[in-house]
Amino acid sequence: MLSEDERRVLAMFCFNHQVAACRDCQRGFKLAETRVEVGGRRRYHHCPSCRADLTDSLGLHILTCKAISLALGERVERSRRTIKESALLRAASEVLAAESEERAQRAWRRTMPDSR
Repeated sequence: MLSEDERRVLAMFCFNHQVAACRDCQRGFKLAETRVEVGGRRRYHHCPSCRADLTDSLGLHILTCKAISLALGERVERSRRTIKESALLRAASEVLAAESEERAQRAWRRTMPDSR
């Protein structure tokens, strides 16, 4: 049985190419070509010809698919850029906060009578 996340990944990135191979029939299938049986909350993927279980083949595809790997790499790179930009913004914010505090202290000192 595939998890919801695994099915979602296959549907997003692998809808246009073969994702499973039946060992018995020696045929390959796209996700939409597999027979899906729903039992309660579980979905099982079978060969449409001989009804062999294709779960292991689908799981192996998820681990070896270049489309998934490429998409994952792009997401990781976007995350790295976002983290870097966030760190730069946080540093700039800290500088602005320090400058603001300094200006506020100078303004406060100017309004206070000389305490000498």
